[in-house]
Amino acid sequence: MEICMLDPLFYPYFGGTEKVVYEFGKRLARKYGISILTSRIPGTSPYEEIEGMKVYRTPSIYLKNLPSFMPPPYTISPFITRDILKRSEADIFHIHCRYFYYLETLIPIKYIMRKKLMLTLHNAKPEGISFMTDKSAALYDMVWGYRIMENCDRIAAVSRYTQEVTVPSYLKHNTEVVYNGVDEKHFRPRKDDSVRKKFGIGEGPLLLTNGRLVPQKGMYYLIEAFYMLKEYFKDAKLIIIGKGPLKDELASQCFRLGVQDSVNFVTGIPEEELPLYYNAASLFVLPTLWEPSAVVLYEALASGKAIVTTRAGGNPEIVSPKCGMLVPPRNAEELCDKMKLLLEDEKLRRRMEKNSRKRAVENFTWDIAAKRYERIYKRILS
Repeated sequence: MEICMLDPLFYPYFGGTEKVVYEFGKRLARKYGISILTSRIPGTSPYEEIEGMKVYRTPSIYLKNLPSFMPPPYTISPFITRDILKRSEADIFHIHCRYFYYLETLIPIKYIMRKKLMLTLHNAKPEGISFMTDKSAALYDMVWGYRIMENCDRIAAVSRYTQEVTVPSYLKHNTEVVYNGVDEKHFRPRKDDSVRKKFGIGEGPLLLTNGRLVPQKGMYYLIEAFYMLKEYFKDAKLIIIGKGPLKDELASQCFRLGVQDSVNFVTGIPEEELPLYYNAASLFVLPTLWEPSAVVLYEALASGKAIVTTRAGGNPEIVSPKCGMLVPPRNAEELCDKMKLLLEDEKLRRRMEKNSRKRAVENFTWDIAAKRYERIYKRILS
């Protein structure tokens, strides 16, 4: 079986979608032929093999500074049709981004080569981010997104929420949920105080969050909640992992609230060091306004962390009541209350930590995700 996956960006660029494709792709490459067709951006080569996957990069224009009406990346690949036709050995073409592939992929795949086509919906229809974001994404789906879905032999959604709000009713019968996952051997509970030592943090409460610094991640509300929490825990610290256009604005908010010495913004963490940050944390917090299926929540579960997050999107499907607490989006007071409760009740927090690890290992590993995709591929070809 030969599978060709299409994703606008791929390793070494590592957003959420790219990590998903990389992780389940390398596992399937142990049994099948897996190729990746992606954009060639500065610093990457036209072809290389990574973990058994053949990576082909087509000449592209990489647009960095566009308004975030849709999730990045922003690439234009004038030669994508030509390079798809070169992959005629593929049995299935698997698209991982409905925003950047349309006629230039549908025509060669479905109407010239007559190959099988699959789509994974990594992004749901945005809700509650901003008027422009919500409406532009909805308009895109009505004009183009639904047409892509109609031409697919099978659709996967990364959460029930994503399936419900994104897939039109007449196509839901052709859709199934495949949750994202985590490397449970890489992200696991361990005793290591290197991160606390690095930032001069003692044994007091340490809150961790991980996400792009963009409006939809709700970091403004976390900083506000952290300011409130400092009234009860004077020695509390917050580490924010991520980069994005709101960095300066969020840093200014910290200064305005007087918590700048207790908040660290961190970027460029090597993948091998990331588990150490989760392990150093007392709690993992994700204040997002909209989230289809956050990889960072799976990582926090596998690391054995109690979690405070919002009821937005697919979060409740990942974080059960035994593993953490859910709050309404845009509610700093509720966020503060739940963080305070878990920091004060160590017995409850420890119980949730144990349940988090168990939930990740039993339900959300990359091996589980890879097996589900393998079954879908076989069903498409049968």
